[in-house]
Amino acid sequence: MSQDPVGDDRFPLDTRPWIPVFASGATTRVGLRELFLRAHEFEGLAIALPPAASGLMRILSAMAARITRLYYAVDSDEWFDRRYELLEDGARFGSDAVHEYFDRYADGLRLHDPVRPFLQDPRLNAECSGSSGVNKLVMARPAGNNQVFFGHFTDAEQVALAPEEAVLHLIAQLYYGPSGQCTPRTVEGQRYGNTMAGPLRRVLSCHPVGRTLYETLMLGILEPGTWPQVSDRSNDACPWERTELPTPLAPPTPATGPLSMLTEQYQHAVLLQPGPDKASVTDATITWALRHNRPACRDPYLIWDEKKDGDLYPRDAKAERALWRDLDALVLLSRSGGGRRPLIFEGLAGDQLPEPVFHALRVVAYGFDQDGQTRDRTYFTATTPPLFALLNSSRTAEDSALARGAKEAREAAEKAAWHLATALRTAWRSYTTPFADDRPADRSGGAQGRTSGLSGAGKKDKGMGPWPEAALADYWPAAEERFWELLDSGGFSLALPAFGRIALRAFDDVTAPVAAQPRGAKARENARGLVRSLLDHGRGR
Repeated sequence: MSQDPVGDDRFPLDTRPWIPVFASGATTRVGLRELFLRAHEFEGLAIALPPAASGLMRILSAMAARITRLYYAVDSDEWFDRRYELLEDGARFGSDAVHEYFDRYADGLRLHDPVRPFLQDPRLNAECSGSSGVNKLVMARPAGNNQVFFGHFTDAEQVALAPEEAVLHLIAQLYYGPSGQCTPRTVEGQRYGNTMAGPLRRVLSCHPVGRTLYETLMLGILEPGTWPQVSDRSNDACPWERTELPTPLAPPTPATGPLSMLTEQYQHAVLLQPGPDKASVTDATITWALRHNRPACRDPYLIWDEKKDGDLYPRDAKAERALWRDLDALVLLSRSGGGRRPLIFEGLAGDQLPEPVFHALRVVAYGFDQDGQTRDRTYFTATTPPLFALLNSSRTAEDSALARGAKEAREAAEKAAWHLATALRTAWRSYTTPFADDRPADRSGGAQGRTSGLSGAGKKDKGMGPWPEAALADYWPAAEERFWELLDSGGFSLALPAFGRIALRAFDDVTAPVAAQPRGAKARENARGLVRSLLDHGRGR
């Protein structure tokens, strides 16, 4: 095992512990070598920062492809046979292969190396006249005039980070960083102070999960059919494997293979500054890396929806949308609205995996609810139960009946939610608008005040009121619980009335406080039928 010749002050990521993992019910930190050597012992990553976990999963998948040599098996049949062997009982990453990889690329895996700092650009020391501040590195901290997210920080007081925390925020910035104004950078006399957004900004990233971290990493390696289809892959590599830095003003080249597709789609350049004691990161520079957008690349872990013109776009991460509502988009081979499931699922059929692995297969989704520029709302992680019942058991072009049923159930739940919100909006307007015979008539025979206050078609009349939001907050968790019950039972034929009953209960609960008032009772009963009608679906069959 190689040693860092200048000591720990450069923070070698292959040996220093920085990655949180679950081990025997507890959380511990490990370096990259230990992570791969003991991946079969760990349950999974324990990273509390979802955008960092999402980016790191791509980095680890690229490393795993190299270490297992699946990267060099370009024939699909050979690739699947080799992965099947690597997933059988007792399999693990080979010790010699792990050490060989990290010995070879150790120079590019030091966080504070003066020549090749990990995922950073040392030229920023000379090309940027100022720094961005360590608060800017941490997306949960406000910087400049941005809003408070998880804590109160100011530009006047930069709070240092431990190196093991800083590297996770570095990864999050490269994959999810904002567009717009940044610290100015001057290259060849050209000065710019703006950048483009990170490749995963605002999207939902979905990854297969196994029983151990080893299985998870193996399931996350891309099979050859999903790689960029190019004739020459000689330039395909990860940033820490290269000896040269990118040319900032030149148009970027397309991804030529899975390594560059997973690890080289960033638009930001970052440089971390360690403190005098080398035990903390006290400053950071964040600026633009390229002046041209990278060529389009279909990320393999994203759900892709289809526009009317046929173009594909990644599905947004929405904090208020639970993962089960995206389940059909993860598993269906054919979607009525177009779109594509994540490419990583193309290699997860039942005959492509050992049965115990297939039956334990789950999906973890990392989401960062953001806008396309600078506003960060919240991030989240969600995990599904085992999905083997929904995935095709062989490499056929047919979706299982249960998978199609899951789609119909999701549509039924959303239909019931629409009926619920619409009925409550109608009831609220009726309840807060005086009855027509209560209004004094004007000289033209109409009612006065039709466009003022609560009594007409003014702005108040167009509002939803508080009822829909309150009812939906109760409806969706109950609907999710019912969805999984229907999935366990294997039947979705009566999904609409099942969700309709949940919606009706939510409607009754939220309107109960006004039910004893004549006006409230009338508004309630007039709108209730819209939800009640859902229960009639399927009767008489």
